[in-house]
Amino acid sequence: MYLLYGRVIDVIHGEVIENGMVVTDGERIVYAGAEGGFRVPADADVRVIEVEDGTILPGLIDAHAHLSGCESVNRTGNTPYELLLTVVHDIGELVDAGITGVRDMSVFGYPLMKAIEKGNIRGPRIMPGGRVIGSTGGHSDPGPELSPAEVNEKDLTSYLADGREGCLRAVRTQFREGARFIKICATGGVSSQMDGVEDIQFSLEEMEVMVQEAKRHGTYVAAHCTGLEGARQALRAGVTSIEHGIRLDEECVRLMVQNDATLVTTLSVAFGIKNFTGLPDYLVEKALAVEKYIRDSYALAHRAGVRVALGSDYSNSRNTPYSKIGREFEALTQVGYSNIEAIQAGTIHGAHLMKLEDQTGSLTPGKLADLIVVKGNPAEDISVLADSDRVKLVMIGGVIQKELHT
Repeated sequence: MYLLYGRVIDVIHGEVIENGMVVTDGERIVYAGAEGGFRVPADADVRVIEVEDGTILPGLIDAHAHLSGCESVNRTGNTPYELLLTVVHDIGELVDAGITGVRDMSVFGYPLMKAIEKGNIRGPRIMPGGRVIGSTGGHSDPGPELSPAEVNEKDLTSYLADGREGCLRAVRTQFREGARFIKICATGGVSSQMDGVEDIQFSLEEMEVMVQEAKRHGTYVAAHCTGLEGARQALRAGVTSIEHGIRLDEECVRLMVQNDATLVTTLSVAFGIKNFTGLPDYLVEKALAVEKYIRDSYALAHRAGVRVALGSDYSNSRNTPYSKIGREFEALTQVGYSNIEAIQAGTIHGAHLMKLEDQTGSLTPGKLADLIVVKGNPAEDISVLADSDRVKLVMIGGVIQKELHT
């Protein structure tokens, strides 16, 4: 049994308990609240952790990841074997940064999930989404160096599909490979050279068949959306989450509220591209062209009460190191969200998208003991979450995965 004493953030009620206490027993939380509100059994095997000048909060959840290793600074080669070994290393860095849950879109998500669950490797909880389904020539198409068939056979993050039958087959293929949700590209994107960000990349009929198939599997579709018309169409088709959401309007946010859809941020990357190094000119130009829409889109979503979950789109590259993945919290506050709202986005709202809201995402008795301790108070200074050096303790399922004594 662990007894943690210190400042506690209650993300359910959006409150900070200055003299708080969290108690874990085995893999579960048994108490979280004011200090003195729990009577420790006399015969309990107890370890006490005093959190000085720090804060106890739920483990952080990254709802938008691609664990492929392709851009990692730790990559040793380009074969699938070398890239998978890279990811096995890198997800340990995610844990060190306080990430205890990830929604992944890559071919590696399912085997990584199984290995972590078995205890063979160290990493966060993973909800695998399989490869991202896109149209031929669209955002997820890596280009003409490979045929569409070769992309579907070899690519680690993309799968191409066209027409009703092709889209249906693509979704079923992802489920066959272990996906727990489906990611599609509803619009063009910034990082792809051959399309425009406003391109609509599936017909409504194609989108609907993918959404309906996901529902038959008890899950949902997440849609990459940078363009306005494509976002509208995706919402009309019934997608559950909008990824990026760079350009939204009143109709989009109305549909999101109506459908209980979630907006997933990737703001740190969007705002940071102009300062990144080594990127092709076309990518920077596209990013600068759409940046002007972001603040208005998120202001609309905020006013309408759209649920927002935190996603990073980080790849452990020189520009997006996992040790700095918490920059996304600060980026969300730059578009009008409070520190507590940003923390909620990266905890309980991420758990909602992982379909684990009843198991993790908050310090609630009965839930899994997924929690972190950070130096400082992120409710007052959100930059506390932006560097893994400030993360002093990480616990996943009651097991301490990181502990610094400095």
